[in-house]
Amino acid sequence: MYKFIVQIVTRIAFFGSISTALAVEISTTENALAQQQKIVVNTEQNSDIITSHAISFHDTPKYPEGFKHFDYVNAKAPKAGILKKAAVGTFDSFNTYSVKGICDVGCDYMYDPLMAQSGDEPYSIYGLIASKITYPKDLTWVIYHINPKARFHDGKPITVEDVAFTFKALTEKSSPHYKHLYAIVKEVKILDSNKICFVFYKPIEKAIFFKLSQMHILPKHYWEKPENDISQPTLTLPVCSGPYKIHAFEAGKYVVYKLVDDYWAKDLPVNIGMNNFLYLRTDYFFNESAAFESFKKGNTNIRIETNPKHWKYSYTSNQTEKNTWVKEAIHNSTTGVRAFVFNMRKPVFRDRKVREAISLALDFNWINKHLFYDVYSQATSIFNNSDLAAQEYPTKDELVLLEPFKEQLPPEVFTKVWKSENTEESGNWRQNKLTAYRILKKAGYKYKGEYLVDKNGNILQFEILLQQQEFERFVTPFVNNLKQLGIKAKITLIDPSRYINRQKNFEFDMIVHGFFPSVSPTIELESFWGSNSTIPQVGRNFSGISLPVLDYLINKAQNTQKRSELITIAKCIDRVVLWSYCIIPQWFQPYWPMVYVKNIHHPKMTPKYINGLYSWWWED
Repeated sequence: MYKFIVQIVTRIAFFGSISTALAVEISTTENALAQQQKIVVNTEQNSDIITSHAISFHDTPKYPEGFKHFDYVNAKAPKAGILKKAAVGTFDSFNTYSVKGICDVGCDYMYDPLMAQSGDEPYSIYGLIASKITYPKDLTWVIYHINPKARFHDGKPITVEDVAFTFKALTEKSSPHYKHLYAIVKEVKILDSNKICFVFYKPIEKAIFFKLSQMHILPKHYWEKPENDISQPTLTLPVCSGPYKIHAFEAGKYVVYKLVDDYWAKDLPVNIGMNNFLYLRTDYFFNESAAFESFKKGNTNIRIETNPKHWKYSYTSNQTEKNTWVKEAIHNSTTGVRAFVFNMRKPVFRDRKVREAISLALDFNWINKHLFYDVYSQATSIFNNSDLAAQEYPTKDELVLLEPFKEQLPPEVFTKVWKSENTEESGNWRQNKLTAYRILKKAGYKYKGEYLVDKNGNILQFEILLQQQEFERFVTPFVNNLKQLGIKAKITLIDPSRYINRQKNFEFDMIVHGFFPSVSPTIELESFWGSNSTIPQVGRNFSGISLPVLDYLINKAQNTQKRSELITIAKCIDRVVLWSYCIIPQWFQPYWPMVYVKNIHHPKMTPKYINGLYSWWWED
């Protein structure tokens, strides 16, 4: 290896005009150096280039350089105890980057990202493996300054070579999602022992910039070994870097993570007051009923209670068999919706009228009263519980965005506010049934016996695919209403592994799915509603909706610099998705329904956008 000095020139195509030269030391071979383009970086006199400890999606980061810790943590929280959670399903891998297998839900603890997101801002990230970043305002490149103290659990330093290796491994051997996500990256350049530069083909969307900055870094020295294939599932314990490492496990049954005593980043501002439990244990159960019984027996000690009956009635005694507990609704500003999702790739759902008629069979008011004990709120948006929801008539700014696509959109997008159809709590949905039949009649359906058929005599029928038995409780009334209308719908319950594979390949007619974007949604908008995400194994556009107007709006959302603009764009997306009837919104909850034993505590201030479990702690 040789050391060379690359002198900064006055102008390079990617980085524009630079007035002052800055020498950058590069360690590389002579041949590699000969192929390198000269990278221009001026952090002193060019105001278009920024070096910072943090970056915010729309505004100035809340926490300045040198901040002590996030506001929503207890900096003096003790390191003690064990957090025991339940998960429904199974696992057969600790390699979260393989497209095969089912990864343990705790794998997020294993590797540190370049930068960490705060939980009390819409979208800001702060230095972790990368102590700071340098980038131009037009986002044509970015340099990550790797913290020289960063270490993997085996003591080896986290280097720029590891960052380059991770990028290459993810885009070449991992899920096609990464190749698609990072397709904008033209080159990855190692500048010196602590700086690595990503050069983009063109000014990058800020959303992708943030996703790249949150990339979890893999150890090259471990994964480059022939016996360790990043593309394959494995239960071999890998070398990691995060606050926890795997302590014990039994395949498919449980995993225990242990807090790393000499965790390299424990004193960084993003980690002060975080990762307070000595152990994290996840036990796997076949269904939610078994998981609930485990909590009652004291085998697990915390639940996010998703069962409305349990939430309302099962905790009145204030005691499990082994512990007293706390029941708490922790209000938040998270956003999203759970919904029935039409797979519009299927011929039966290609007609919008058919989807609209089917949606009228969901009697939310009856389900909420008789099955959910009035726990939920009716969903009227894909961004419920946020300022992104389109709850009023379109504004002038929204119309400016939508007008060029007027011929492609239902007229209701411009003239109405979408809302779920109300019904009586008694179960009488006669008016909606009559409306649905009139719509289906216009779509060419008529009765033949007890079922509706099209002009070719084909029965209007489809399958609702489920992986959770508990969902049958509310899906069955929906199916019964469809039967009254003359539609033949059946419920198919399969195990989680088969369900995940069918979901990934879009091999279903209808599923129940939750869409929970961040409060500053960008990449997830494309993943849920963009044309590029309709490809099996790559995207999560389960409905298959593909509209030029959505692609246009999503692109604008990913590039906007102002929160007010994002709100306008999101409301437009909300209207287009809902009036397209690609989903049937169900319900949402504006709080985290938490139940936990009395020894578990959390800070008085809770983060608005995450449940904050990373900041909770144990006291005897």
